[in-house]
Amino acid sequence: MRLSYAENRRVERRRSPLSFLARFFVCVVAIIILTLCFSSYLSQQSEFERLAVERRKLESERDRLYEKYESLKSLDEIAETREYIERIARDYLGMAMPNDILIITD
Repeated sequence: MRLSYAENRRVERRRSPLSFLARFFVCVVAIIILTLCFSSYLSQQSEFERLAVERRKLESERDRLYEKYESLKSLDEIAETREYIERIARDYLGMAMPNDILIITD
């Protein structure tokens, strides 16, 4: 004898406790996986923010060092001239040219 649709559903429902446990287990595992993915995403976001701040800091330091390099490069170009060498010798070392007249005051 063939069962009607409603009777067939009742028979399926009687067999469903195992099916219910399997579905419940799958849902719990899916929730755990989603929670782990979300926590991983949040930790990556905080790491990204920290690295962005560090990057901005390093870029500003790079710019500062480049400006210092440019000033030292221009100073190096100036330091190779005879006038600069003479000025340093007169001002800092107290030297004079052979034909110069020195006036010393106390």
